Amino acid sequence: MLRTLFTPRWLTLLGVVIAVCVAFGYLGAWQLSVAQHDAIRELQAEQEALTERPLHEVLTPHAPFTGDLAGQPVVVEGSYDAARQFLVPHRVLDGQEGYWVVTPLMVGDGGSVLTVLRGFVTDPELADQPPAAPVTVRGELAPGESPYFGEEPVPDGQRGTIDLSALANEWPERFYNAFLFSTSESPQVTADAVDHVPPPRLAIGDVDWRNLGYALQWWVFAAFAVFMYWKMLRDASGARPEVSAPDGSEPEHSGQRPTVDAAHTDERIEPHHV
Repeated sequence: MLRTLFTPRWLTLLGVVIAVCVAFGYLGAWQLSVAQHDAIRELQAEQEALTERPLHEVLTPHAPFTGDLAGQPVVVEGSYDAARQFLVPHRVLDGQEGYWVVTPLMVGDGGSVLTVLRGFVTDPELADQPPAAPVTVRGELAPGESPYFGEEPVPDGQRGTIDLSALANEWPERFYNAFLFSTSESPQVTADAVDHVPPPRLAIGDVDWRNLGYALQWWVFAAFAVFMYWKMLRDASGARPEVSAPDGSEPEHSGQRPTVDAAHTDERIEPHHV
């Protein structure tokens, strides 16, 4: 078998099998990582390591919102513009359905505006109108939501989603392409009836059995490739064993046909008559 293995053809095929096994092993390890939610754990660790920074250090008006800004803690100073406040219906907090209270914050001297999610109420009547007084707001950044495509029109003073593209076209100030999950204010200008909405967190569930099955499947494919290579190599090198002579000597392979010794045969050769 070794003599057959160390031939160019079988060495080349061995290299292909090794490459296939490495690729299948990597794919199986990747599916196992997905099944164990390793990527989510890494993102959680990165998010927990973020430190609070002033808004102008991480985002400027009209700048695109990049993925690494999601969940970034920031602090910003300004004043609320209650005249442009709106509610977002069909939101849930602690099992209760209600409304998000969203208010624009005039940042700094009022030349730019940041959309702030101030909190949650179960009844529109509970949504307060904050005073136009200086306030320092802390919270976490989030990207805008998709446009509202619901069939039912929303009442005046409400919007189906926090669609930043629509707000950017309506509000004349320099616009921040993000909204803020408010976590605290100084001084506290939001009424106690408005509950803070906690920023979203990545949740880790149980093991994903489907991806675990995919991982095992890739490893079975790799084992099958090794088995098939070994089987084909064995078949290619499996010559039939030679039969030894009765006295233990090797059989002759002269290629000549055996002759018949007339002296040791009982048959009589009859003459041929014409």
